[in-house]
Parts: sequence; structure tokens; C-alpha cells
Amino acid sequence: MEENKLSRYLLYQLYHTRVLLHSLQYDAREEDIHEFRVTLRRVRSLIKLFLTDLSFPKILKTAMQETNSVREIDVLLRSLRRSKHPKLFKYLSKLRKTSAKTIFTPDYTDKTLALIDEYSLLISQSDPHFLPEILIQKLLTHYQHCIDSFSTLQRDSDPKTLHRLRIEFKDARYGFEFLEIADIHQCQEVILHCKQLQNTLGAIQDTVNQIDLLKKISQDYPSDEVKDLIRKRKKELQILKDTTRSELSAPI
Repeated sequence: MEENKLSRYLLYQLYHTRVLLHSLQYDAREEDIHEFRVTLRRVRSLIKLFLTDLSFPKILKTAMQETNSVREIDVLLRSLRRSKHPKLFKYLSKLRKTSAKTIFTPDYTDKTLALIDEYSLLISQSDPHFLPEILIQKLLTHYQHCIDSFSTLQRDSDPKTLHRLRIEFKDARYGFEFLEIADIHQCQEVILHCKQLQNTLGAIQDTVNQIDLLKKISQDYPSDEVKDLIRKRKKELQILKDTTRSELSAPI
């Protein structure tokens, strides 16, 4: 029987979020926010895959979702060239700084740390043991479900449907990464496959999010720059939809 590899891995991930939270309170860097979100998502995915009795706390999910606005601004900023959009870049940078300060307050940090510690204690006390074969089988069943769902997607599937399946592939990827890191099973090839399909499914939703964000920004910052970007993103969205339709028609 494996010696608590799953619980040790989960507890390490939660400890890592504690370290990141302390940093974010003083300097909300893009890479740290992204890592904070990914680490919590990794925990949530593994809980959903292997430990459904320890359901991921909704209040902790809400704490993670509170960072959505800053993350969306970060993604938009990274897609822009400062030299081409200097005024908009400056506006977004100020907006980002204000949003980060509003979110990562001492109260938010203390509240979220308490939630993490409480959940860490719950996992530690449960200390689940699984045979490696059971972990592998659970994950392969989920992965096959993802593949079957992808194979039956319609060419005109809406972004929300694609996004839900993207999350399912992301769960599978995090599960296989755990098996790889824990030396339970070699999974590099399937991890890459999950990443590929995750990116294919996510590109449309990411562009939809940018268009929505730009529309909100245009209400407070009406400018030709923003209008031009919205037009460009809409064209990109149509191209992505056409490309995705072609990929959905091709065999996996």
C-alpha cells in the first residue's frame, strides 16, 4: 500500500498556497497570483478525482475566485504591446494595481489562511490510503470520459460547453501529474495530450473573457484603442471557432 503519498502531496500544495499568500499581501506579482490559483485548483482537482468525501470547501473556492479580476487584467496586459497601446497599457496597469490592493488585504489573507489550515487539518486527519492500482484506475476512467466527451462534441458547441470540458481535462492533467511526481505511474505522454486538448478548448473561452473585460473597460475608459481591440478580439474569436470546429472533426 502506498504510504500516504496523496495526502502528503495535497498538504504540500496547501502549504505552498500559504507561502504565496504571504507574498501576495505585500507584492501581488502576476506569476504568484497565477501559481496561487493553479495550486488551489490542483488540490480541488485531486479531491474531486480521488477524495469526494472531503469535498473542496465552497468558501475556499470563493476566495480563489475573488482573484479572477486581477488575473484577467494580467492576461490582457500580457497580450498587449506597450509601444502600440501606451495609454491603455498605463490605464490597465493602474487598474490592476488598485484591484490587487483591494483583494489582497490583511483580512483576506487571514481569512484564507484560516480556511487553508482548517482544510489541511481535515486532510491530515483523514489520511487516506489507496493502492496505486486504484488511483490509476480512477484517473483512467475519468480520462476516458473526457476523451469520449471530446469525441462527441458538436461543431457548433457553445463556449460554456467547451469550457466545462476544458476543466475536466485540466482535472485529468493534474491527476496524471500527481501520479508522475509520486512515482506511481509514468504519464508524460498523456499529460502532454491533456495540455494540448485543454489549450484547444480554452482558447475560445479566454478570448470571450477578454472581449467581456474590454467591454467593461470601455464604459469607464472609452477610447479608439479599446474599440479597436474589441474588433480585433472578435475577429480572433471567429478564427478560433472555425479552427476548433476543424479540430473537432478530426480524429483524436
